Amino acid sequence: MEENIITYEQPLNERVRLFLRLEHLFQQASYTLYGESDWDSRASIDTLTNILEILSRSDIKTELLKYLEKLQGTLARLQDVAAVNTEQLNLILGELENSQDKLFTVNGSVAHSINEHHLISSILQRKTVAAGTSHFDLPLYHFWLQRPAEERIAALENWYKDLDVIRKPVGLLLQLIRDSADAEPAQAEQGFFQKALDTNRNIQLIRVFVPQSVSSYAEVSGGKHRVSVRFLEQQDSERPIQTQSDINFHMSYCSL
Repeated sequence: MEENIITYEQPLNERVRLFLRLEHLFQQASYTLYGESDWDSRASIDTLTNILEILSRSDIKTELLKYLEKLQGTLARLQDVAAVNTEQLNLILGELENSQDKLFTVNGSVAHSINEHHLISSILQRKTVAAGTSHFDLPLYHFWLQRPAEERIAALENWYKDLDVIRKPVGLLLQLIRDSADAEPAQAEQGFFQKALDTNRNIQLIRVFVPQSVSSYAEVSGGKHRVSVRFLEQQDSERPIQTQSDINFHMSYCSL
């Protein structure tokens, strides 16, 4: 594959979709967490409350524990396979077990203590209102944003550290899923590609790798039985249209 590529991903189940959204938010926070301006802190708080909202709609602790347990069993059966790198496998199994142990130590729901913090709970209550966290809406928040940068960053670090129990296993699981398949060459004739999926494989994530030199973007859709990729050309202000060019790209069908 070319070195400069754009990667498009399509989850094929709700669990992986949830993991990808959380990963996206944690990555977003990493760019603003240590910024010293009040706007950096506001952006980090916005990301934090988005994570909390996702966690409130899903029993992420149970989901992760089930996934970790299943994956440990699957990988443990590979220990006697001669071609397997035993050292690397044991390292991964150790990381999975460590993540599982830390989740077991969480009493109640994940992030309960963060949700109970008065400042955070006040911000969460205003999120349904457009610009509902303006200075006149939440004077407590306005006051907090004027605190010294090191004080705000320390508070944010503590809140995000409490979420490491989620962030680390989510990152590990997504890495293992992504690494489970090699990229295969494919071609979209006149901008369209479709393939039937092997239903005997538990394919959880489709990854599409497109050279940056391609002047159209990939729209990926899929289900249990098939996957399709359409390449669309962006118009200035009109609806994108499917390209009529043949596009060479790569795909991977990730399953664990």
